Amino acid sequence: MTGLQNPSLTPAEELIFGRLQPSLTCLAELDDVCLEFESETGARVPLLGGPPQGHHIPFFIEDSGARVHLYFSGRTATERHLLETTVRTLLEKLEVEKREELLLDELGSNWESLEALYEISTDVLRFGDVRQALSRLIERLTSLQDGLAACLFINRNSRLEPLTASYEQPAVIEWSDLGAITTPIQESRSVVINDPAARATGDGSLPWDTATSLAAAPITSQRQTVIGLLLVWRNDQRYILDAPFSRLLEAITHQASMLLESDRLNRTMLENDRLAKEIEIASSIQQTLLLGNAPKMASMEIASFSSASQQIDGDFLDFLQHGDAVDVMIGDVMGKGIAAALLGAATKSQFLRALANLAIRRGGLPSPVDIVRRSASRLGERLISLERFVTLCYARFDPVQRTVDFVDCGHTGILVHRKNSRETFFLRGDDLPLGIYLTDEWHQHTADLMPGDTFLLFSDGVTETRRPDGELFGDDRLMECLENWSSLGPDLLLEKIRQATDLFRDGGSQTDDFSCIALRIPVGDRNARLTCHQTAFPAELDQLGAFRDWLREYAAGLDAESLARLDAATVEAFVNCVRHGALPDGNAPVRAAVHGYESHLTIDLRHAGPPFDPMSVPPPSFDGSRDGGFGTFIILRSADEVVYSREGGENLISITIMRR
Repeated sequence: MTGLQNPSLTPAEELIFGRLQPSLTCLAELDDVCLEFESETGARVPLLGGPPQGHHIPFFIEDSGARVHLYFSGRTATERHLLETTVRTLLEKLEVEKREELLLDELGSNWESLEALYEISTDVLRFGDVRQALSRLIERLTSLQDGLAACLFINRNSRLEPLTASYEQPAVIEWSDLGAITTPIQESRSVVINDPAARATGDGSLPWDTATSLAAAPITSQRQTVIGLLLVWRNDQRYILDAPFSRLLEAITHQASMLLESDRLNRTMLENDRLAKEIEIASSIQQTLLLGNAPKMASMEIASFSSASQQIDGDFLDFLQHGDAVDVMIGDVMGKGIAAALLGAATKSQFLRALANLAIRRGGLPSPVDIVRRSASRLGERLISLERFVTLCYARFDPVQRTVDFVDCGHTGILVHRKNSRETFFLRGDDLPLGIYLTDEWHQHTADLMPGDTFLLFSDGVTETRRPDGELFGDDRLMECLENWSSLGPDLLLEKIRQATDLFRDGGSQTDDFSCIALRIPVGDRNARLTCHQTAFPAELDQLGAFRDWLREYAAGLDAESLARLDAATVEAFVNCVRHGALPDGNAPVRAAVHGYESHLTIDLRHAGPPFDPMSVPPPSFDGSRDGGFGTFIILRSADEVVYSREGGENLISITIMRR
């Protein structure tokens, strides 16, 4: 008997039964063995032998509700074990053959899917426009099988907008219009339904409402967020959408996801380029509106530096020269970016108008406190209404009167390094920032201005430079920078401060705007030279004693402390000239000159060694972790002014010591 002749078996069970019979013929010669096939519904059909009797062992068939029953009698334990093992092995062999056939079918289907996917991908890549590419994707997909229709939806504002379709494009739909496939898609899962009764159908207004088969796969972003779906269906009961087709659909939606993500990134890049150009233009405008240029003056040296945390910042500064005197203004608007920059420009403009109006009205130069008072009266209400405030320091440096008058409106104060006394200290006021409340009470402070003084005005972005562990750069480190590098002059001092904060930040980003102004008062009149003595020494270390004796002869009039500093700086400089002045044909001499002035003494040392850049010398490491830098450090800390230059193929170092 065969399964095809037994109506009690399903088609799948008939297939299993038909495979079993030829496999069990090896047991046909055993007359006391009986095998029966039991269907999932309980119907039994003889497979081998006579009526069932004796020992009974059931065997379950994998992936099926059917079973095989083994009956036998008159056997020893060993024979019964061999018989049971034989039947089990035959059934397992049947399962292996079944899996191999399924695998071959699967591979064949996958190969067809891969071929189709390759053709589709290759075709789509020819299109530069994403909408055209997706339309071609849908067109190629629906051409794989007769009767297929498809539509690609994009999620916009929690609704599904059709981007392209293989038929007349439908209107925007709600997620609920998808029926039973809504939840799987929103959970980023593919779904295939071949039974119309298994999904809620609509009112027939949508093309897939009456479909016999339907498949859908989500389209996801780079962050795995569902941004749309690809829906495929057909109205033909003769065909179903199987697992291989579902995997092909997933691969195609992945292709669509990449196309959409690539288009998004491209549009973002173009937008960023546009914004970058706008910011570049705005940053250039800012240099004019917010950042004034430091003037060149005989009465003092001035330098400034500003760096925005977001290319455009709220820090502003300006310089207004009045003969030998100069007004310096530095401020910081609460916040960052374009809004802060606009407020900074408005504040600076108001101060300039206040200065001009008061000067015209009074017929003379108004005081810093009058300028601040008038500007604050115009800006206060506007800043309060905008819930913004501005910290500011307005200072007037007058070398003739030897005074600095300043108003400190909640800013960082003025840091001073006084060469005459070797002191470093802050000048600070106690007024609140502009925009905190309306007031006419502003206070002007006056301090001495001495030859050799270096003044540093800065924004809080300098001292609040943050290390990765959260530690701030702070006032103490800034004071140390001023003491170490003020001898080099304002320009190199600011460069050294910038290097120090960058090193302290240790690769971290700049989180606040960074602005500095440095001013140095000359140690004296360099045009009023009283004496000049010159000589030359062989470039040998044993000449150091002769050099010191010669220098002391012409350094008469210096006090003991100044003489000690002169000795420390010049000895270190002479040793450097000897060590670094070697030439291929031997050492050239070290040429020395002493220039005497009423207020100071300047020593020039020249040697024909390779060019030397003091900015290339790293600061010394006092913990012993790094060698070098101590010689330059000693020179700069000992001298009141140090100038490095290159003249006529020679290095020139000029060291100035003030007379006390």
